[in-house]
Amino acid sequence: MDELKEKSEGLKELERKGYLKQIWEIAWPSSISMLLFSMYDLVNIKWLGFLGTDAVAAASLVGNIAGVGWGLIGILSTGAIALFARFLGADDKESLKRSYQQALFLGIVLGLCLSVPVLIFAPKILGFFRLNDSVYQLALIYLRIFAISGLLLFLGIPFWSIWIAKGRTRLLMVVNFISIGLNILLDPVMIFPKGKMMVGTFGLGIKGAALASLFCELFALLLLLALTKRKDFPVPKPHLSQFNISLKESMRILRIGVPASISFLSRPLSTLLLQRFITGFGSAGIAGFGIGLRWMGLNWIFLMGISTAVSSLVGRYLGARRITQLEKMMKRAFLLGIFLQLITSGAFYFFAEQLVRIMEPNPDTVQAGSAFIRWL
Repeated sequence: MDELKEKSEGLKELERKGYLKQIWEIAWPSSISMLLFSMYDLVNIKWLGFLGTDAVAAASLVGNIAGVGWGLIGILSTGAIALFARFLGADDKESLKRSYQQALFLGIVLGLCLSVPVLIFAPKILGFFRLNDSVYQLALIYLRIFAISGLLLFLGIPFWSIWIAKGRTRLLMVVNFISIGLNILLDPVMIFPKGKMMVGTFGLGIKGAALASLFCELFALLLLLALTKRKDFPVPKPHLSQFNISLKESMRILRIGVPASISFLSRPLSTLLLQRFITGFGSAGIAGFGIGLRWMGLNWIFLMGISTAVSSLVGRYLGARRITQLEKMMKRAFLLGIFLQLITSGAFYFFAEQLVRIMEPNPDTVQAGSAFIRWL
């Protein structure tokens, strides 16, 4: 596309703002969304803490396994956001439509490729960690239900990605607030029996926590589908007869997503290998490790928000061939990331014990979790 070609309205509006403002307007809603996810994870662990250390250990282990699933989700989301943003910047509606359709197709395929094997091989996956029988049985229930939740997450990624590419992260923040808020409210209802925790109803224990998450993932997907009817949704809703599957376009998304997602996968995979050795320290060690990881997840939130903003802005600047502006924006993002990381890392180091004790007061758990937070 010629440099002198008229800019799209979205790019005109973007370039009227300073670079830090461009980054911040996309980053802060993304950070709040991830904060909601992390806070839900912590609240979920807190509720399960009333069931005992074994329940916390089981949920912590499954959460670490689910981290690998999040890394695989990054393959689709990274590739989709990059292409969506680039075509939005270039105002290339036809290419945007094609890529969106392939992302929907890949969401179904990759979701099934992840969920079905986990459902089938859940006992073998957990067997790798040599758990005691109590933790194993609880983790097996939790993992199988989470496998279905993983499929729903994959199905929703194309809808998330198109709004992120457009820079509409505030809209996604609202979706997260509603669905995660519902999940937090459902947890005690599903986990505890009548007469406990005021709202206890079903008494399903750890199974109730997993089912609450599943219901809310489905609810979030329905909200995302409803948002496709908005006038500002970037892609017209395709009729089934207009839906074309192109392996070439699908591979284009994967070629971008796979290399970029190696970092997403390396951390959860290394965590699982480490988890294999930590199981030798018993339920308190597993629980402390899991709690520490969840608190440290907050440490990454602001960086991930900046990363989301950069993904959207880089694609749009590349699509419009604004390379000089792109470089200036990247420098601002880098400095902002360093500043925020210095602040959060210091806070976690000095308050490590207090943070773990909030979730599980067992002294052995506190010792293991606080040591992990400080070293990480």
